[in-house]
Amino acid sequence: MKIPLLKTIVCRRCGQIFYVCHQCWRGQAYCSDQCRDIAQLEAHCIAQQKYRQTEKGKQAHREQERNRRLRNSKKNVDDTPSTQGIDHDIILDNPRLTIPCCHFCGREGEIVDHFPRRGYGGRYSDPHFHHFL
Repeated sequence: MKIPLLKTIVCRRCGQIFYVCHQCWRGQAYCSDQCRDIAQLEAHCIAQQKYRQTEKGKQAHREQERNRRLRNSKKNVDDTPSTQGIDHDIILDNPRLTIPCCHFCGREGEIVDHFPRRGYGGRYSDPHFHHFL
């Protein structure tokens, strides 16, 4: 039985180190759905700030604020926020850090820098194949 190969990944958001096996590898950059969702929200906020600095963004913001003030003048405004706060300090613990295992399927394996390329069995994958024109 082959020993699964594991790649070491550092979460782009929280910096946690985790491992992914070759079978589960899909280009993961985040340790969890929470980190991915928070990073997407942060990226959206940064993009929104950049857009708001343009003339078109400033005009859109003025119109949105004008509409919001009109709506609020017609009804009572509730002081509770409409969105829940997000905990940006989520740290996930891996109790099995002494034995490297895949973060997603739990398989133990050997850590490598890069996964070997997969052979897809095409006619050019045979090293003895020579194509003569």
